[in-house]
Amino acid sequence: MSLRGAGLAALAFGLLAACHPATAQDGAAACAKPTAWREADSKPGQPQAELTACLRDQAYEIRDLKVPLESAAQGIVAQCEIRVDRFEGRVGAAAPDQAADRAASAQASAVVAQYRQCVGR
Repeated sequence: MSLRGAGLAALAFGLLAACHPATAQDGAAACAKPTAWREADSKPGQPQAELTACLRDQAYEIRDLKVPLESAAQGIVAQCEIRVDRFEGRVGAAAPDQAADRAASAQASAVVAQYRQCVGR
């Protein structure tokens, strides 16, 4: 597994653990709107952090959509990878390896599921 894949897998696990009722403080923090990810406010050189912030921001934005979880996750992964690549100056960058892509999908699925649980609270 690549460094990017390992980092994303760890972030996905952290998101899942934060969503578990035994570890969540009162659930309100997990449902709070994340800080908006804006390319202009970020500093290049931290693509994993940028991807995580973008996924959280996009997952929050689509929390009310009635689409399958996997489709929602794949959509925001694609959007965020393009945004991060552009911001990092990697136009036309090679596609991420399969392990990194699976880790990003798992992270996106976890955060979409987290915000969907918040709808109606």
